[in-house]
Amino acid sequence: MFLFASLGSGSEGNSFLIKTDKTIFMVDCGFNYKETENRLSELGLTFSDINHILITHEHEDHMRAIKMIIKKEKIQISCSYGTAKKIGIVDEVNIINPGDIVVDNDLQVEVVPVPHDAREPCHYVFKKDTLKIGIITDFGSLTPKIIESYSNLNYLVVEANHDANLLMKSSYPTSLKNRIFGKLGHANNDLTFDLISQIKKDKLKKIIFCHLSKQNNQKEIIKHTVKEYFDKFQCEFISQENIFNWSEIK
Repeated sequence: MFLFASLGSGSEGNSFLIKTDKTIFMVDCGFNYKETENRLSELGLTFSDINHILITHEHEDHMRAIKMIIKKEKIQISCSYGTAKKIGIVDEVNIINPGDIVVDNDLQVEVVPVPHDAREPCHYVFKKDTLKIGIITDFGSLTPKIIESYSNLNYLVVEANHDANLLMKSSYPTSLKNRIFGKLGHANNDLTFDLISQIKKDKLKKIIFCHLSKQNNQKEIIKHTVKEYFDKFQCEFISQENIFNWSEIK
């Protein structure tokens, strides 16, 4: 068994789940503690079912519940030193480094550094036997390491945050527009397309788009931008409002 689910994804909160016969990983806990608990229950889970939490970086929509989880639960938590230092949880977590391979029961997890305006942001590729799923959000540009690590996946969960034209026409302040669109910002649809285009896709079965901006993106625009891949790879979307139910990685 190798399953993926999400509690939701967007600027108000992000959380993803990887489940095998032996373990359940949570990537990010960007909803508050109670909302995370409620959304877990929709998947038939409680906090006691989570074996390991990985934090990608210190922005609130990725770690909002972490201090309450540390206070109330006994779950192993891992993140980079920079992330832990920025949040103020160095003594409560397991420090992992970019490039590390973390082994936990029947999973191997690769820690992948990404360009984003955070202290030491990392994202994660999970491997079970010959199957792999990579989750990547909050990246403003591509690196050779990203292309290498996210090649040969079976499942890709990838940010499609904004359409550049919608962002530039939005009411956002210029400074925020520049931050989001910058090399350390968020992935626009064209950058997401570039990632998909450059990785090796021989084993790829499904692409799941996440972290969509409510104001500055639309599903139809994403579909048009990645149209040569959309039907081929069984593409789906994760919303902010609802859970994304279990999907088997195969």
